[in-house]
Amino acid sequence: MDRHAKYFPLRYMLQPQTIRQRIKYHCVFWLIFILFHLLYFAGSKEKIQYEASWVISYGLYYLRFIPVYYLSAGIFNRLKEKYYGTSLMILTGFFMVLAMHAANVAVFSFLDWYYGLSTLSDAFQHFGAMYLKPAGQNQTGDWLMLLIYDVTETQLLFLPLGLKMIQYGFRQQIEKRDLLAEKLKNDLATLRAQPAPHFILNTLNSVLAELLPVSEKAALYLVSLTDVLRFTLYETTDELISLEREWQALLHFTDLEAKRFNDRLKVTVKQTGQIRPDQLIPTLVLFTLAENAFKHGVYPSIEDCWVDMELSVDTDRLRFKISNSKPVLFTKPGSQNAFGIGLDNIKKRLELSVKDDFSLTVNESQTHYSIELELPLMSAPPLPPIVKKQPI
Repeated sequence: MDRHAKYFPLRYMLQPQTIRQRIKYHCVFWLIFILFHLLYFAGSKEKIQYEASWVISYGLYYLRFIPVYYLSAGIFNRLKEKYYGTSLMILTGFFMVLAMHAANVAVFSFLDWYYGLSTLSDAFQHFGAMYLKPAGQNQTGDWLMLLIYDVTETQLLFLPLGLKMIQYGFRQQIEKRDLLAEKLKNDLATLRAQPAPHFILNTLNSVLAELLPVSEKAALYLVSLTDVLRFTLYETTDELISLEREWQALLHFTDLEAKRFNDRLKVTVKQTGQIRPDQLIPTLVLFTLAENAFKHGVYPSIEDCWVDMELSVDTDRLRFKISNSKPVLFTKPGSQNAFGIGLDNIKKRLELSVKDDFSLTVNESQTHYSIELELPLMSAPPLPPIVKKQPI
């Protein structure tokens, strides 16, 4: 977040606030909001009598905006997990009008019960009679008038809800920027750590040519290593990657680890469904989950261990589950942070790529960890047709 924003509006929009700060800002806003409208409308309406019933009725009239706002804001926070843009604004507006109608009915019902509408101003008597009329007695024109009144009243909430939507948009852009900056930082660190990747790959290919006549087993090991290096160095720069390619690299990676730990590690891989070349997923999502399993389940272990991977592919969805044994030192649940920053980054990337159309479940027991991921498969755009020139 931009913690050094110079002006208060930017600080409010961009910085996360403590609960105490939020309560203070909201109390000040609503105090100004209610006082402003009381002073503004007091002179434009009929002459107000400063009796208890009139003061309380006008006070409740403006106080009703507060629960309507927070209910609408809560609905907005839930809807933004599934919708965005115009759809999000339309749905939020629809529920806000419903909340305003319910608040109007509640206020007029209370005032009629406590004071009687006849003791209030003409405006309260007119609209109160409309809201409290039995539903069966309302004509089409009455319902239309109520709808217009509810919609008109919600316009006073456009400012606070508009500020909240702008704040949400700002923070979403900042999250995207921070994620991109982190990716660029990681890419730069990778480049610095690997100054000449093409030289390494060419050298490995030369070694492979010399090694193949001597030991086919060692040559296959080197083939897997070369493929994983080529994948991580050259094929992970885009946001999306072919599921087929990432799965192939992941199989080579697990094969390398299985050979490295020999009989102490048992790796089980199960695949169901057909993988097509045009199926795309966010880059390195599966690979990172597999690395996480080996990093926290295999590397710290001094005893026999295991890793199980299951990939299920339907027409348009992918389900991936990876489980690994827990080292004896960490058999108590919660004794080790087995997921860390990597899993948080995966969640952020998935939210940007597929919104909320995914599920990522983490389970931990005394003996093992497991992560289950389900997400939609995206399709690569079809290649343009090859146009053959006709001979003249």
